[in-house]
Amino acid sequence: MRRMISPDRVALTGTILGLSALLLSWLILKPNRLAVGTSLNLWESLGGGAAVAIVLLWLVCLVLSLGEVKRSHGIAVGVSANLILILTFILVGLASNRLLQGEAAIARVSLGTGFWVTLAGAYTVIFAARRHLDDRRTWRKLVSWSGLSVFAILLSIGWLNKVSVMEEFSGYQQRFVQELLQHIRLFGISGAIGTVIGIPMGIWATRNKYAEKPVFFITSMVQTIPSLALFGLLIALLSALSFAFPVLRDIGIRGVGVAPAIIALTIYSLLPIVRNTYVGIRKVDPAAIDAGLGMGMSRWQVFRRVEVPLAAPLVLEGVRTAFVQAVGLTTVAALIGAGGLGWFVFRGIGQAAPDLIILGAIPVIILAVLVDGIMRTAVRLGTPKGLGVENR
Repeated sequence: MRRMISPDRVALTGTILGLSALLLSWLILKPNRLAVGTSLNLWESLGGGAAVAIVLLWLVCLVLSLGEVKRSHGIAVGVSANLILILTFILVGLASNRLLQGEAAIARVSLGTGFWVTLAGAYTVIFAARRHLDDRRTWRKLVSWSGLSVFAILLSIGWLNKVSVMEEFSGYQQRFVQELLQHIRLFGISGAIGTVIGIPMGIWATRNKYAEKPVFFITSMVQTIPSLALFGLLIALLSALSFAFPVLRDIGIRGVGVAPAIIALTIYSLLPIVRNTYVGIRKVDPAAIDAGLGMGMSRWQVFRRVEVPLAAPLVLEGVRTAFVQAVGLTTVAALIGAGGLGWFVFRGIGQAAPDLIILGAIPVIILAVLVDGIMRTAVRLGTPKGLGVENR
């Protein structure tokens, strides 16, 4: 009996997203940055030949997604998805210049829904392709980074300068660098403080049965408080303290600004770190502990040489989760005057300027991906050789 061929469902989902994007608005020609503008579909935006090329590449992805899943499938579908990305970036730059010819100097070309859905579909397909290339590191890296590398090159040579998001960037370039660095400082400091506090709390919960429930009750309860509500509580508390003790104002602790942001972000980072530290130490095989004690080690030596190395991967996973979570939550901190990339998001909302919102939101996503990648590397390096833990 002939075996049924099971499609790659993840790649198929990405392909369906990409094909649906063909029916949506790709570019929007606006008389100025705030106007609604005229929506243009794929054919009107990029031209017939370019549209056909993109459609054909999506059809290739569709056929490959429905075929037998194997290594060659991963390479082919990954290369096809990257070609879609590269072609899209190149053609959008060309189309932006063409559409603005003869228009007023304040006219803008914004990226439409179809463009963003195409990116989402292509990266879904790339993610699916990566799963089949675990034993082919060169191809895995090529599939993962080709599209982004070309995008970075196009940005560096000014190919996409006529796109409205880049026009917003050129107008706020100095402020963008300032807020980007502030965003990194905020989540970096809060994540570091959360790590310093959270790991000892997790260890304490494993060593003291009376501490376990209070520690998890407090850290879990905080996670249920909406970020804006917590910021509001801290504003009231720190404002009262700074008026009661003026010395606090002198060192920068006020109701608004960096202080309440770091405190709130630190509090939010505790649960994943505490939980993973607790689980990591609890999961250490008692036989390994007994072996250490049998060799004459003290309790402290067993903890330092046995429990810590074996629990390290899970502890670092908790730290990774906390840092990635902090990258996103830091965006909200702009509402209380702490700065960061959220400044662009909320300013764009106030001005009804979608491209300014995108200027703040996209770098946050990129930062989260970069932080996640760095922390995954730390997890891999922190995993003892021969432990048998799967590096994710």
